[in-house]
Amino acid sequence: MLLLDEPFGALDARVRQELRRWLRRLHDDLHITGVFVTHDQEEALEVADRVVVMNHGRAVQVGTPEEVYHHPASPFVYHFLGKVNLFHGRVEAGQVYVGDIAMGLPGDSAPDAAEAKVYVRPHHFDIDRKPNGRGHFRARVVHINPAGPQVKVEVLTEWGEMAHVDLPEERYQTLGLGKGDEVYVSLKEERVFVET
Repeated sequence: MLLLDEPFGALDARVRQELRRWLRRLHDDLHITGVFVTHDQEEALEVADRVVVMNHGRAVQVGTPEEVYHHPASPFVYHFLGKVNLFHGRVEAGQVYVGDIAMGLPGDSAPDAAEAKVYVRPHHFDIDRKPNGRGHFRARVVHINPAGPQVKVEVLTEWGEMAHVDLPEERYQTLGLGKGDEVYVSLKEERVFVET
């Protein structure tokens, strides 16, 4: 068994990435079990066959990288694994509302006025210049970081919260976004947790 406790913590990003690939190949070639402790979620998801997410010394979810990333068991896991936008909503008439956007209620019904947390990863948003028929909210572009294949756009929502949107560079170029632009942001995927 190979035990590794934050082995790449003091290295720069490029070297860390190369060593992650090397470690994955070593694991595949030698067929040994390794326990790799890290606070770098990307590192864990890239290197592991199985991921254990810990919170206060307790395992809160165990699964493949795909399972824990795409099907988090709790708000903690969702927030812990990768960049995420968190919006606070409310339950009304069997729907969850964030601002004026209505979303389906997960699972069984919840009482009106129950609090809900809505998690949206930055790449699960889309931006349009006009309403497109999908559920959307109005926002104003506050900051744009166009470096890299994913353009990072920060917007101020109509209800006053900041949201981070990752757009493919091609989509960003098509939109021709600029700071201060009024836009419509739609959700391609979200995860709702109702607090009961």
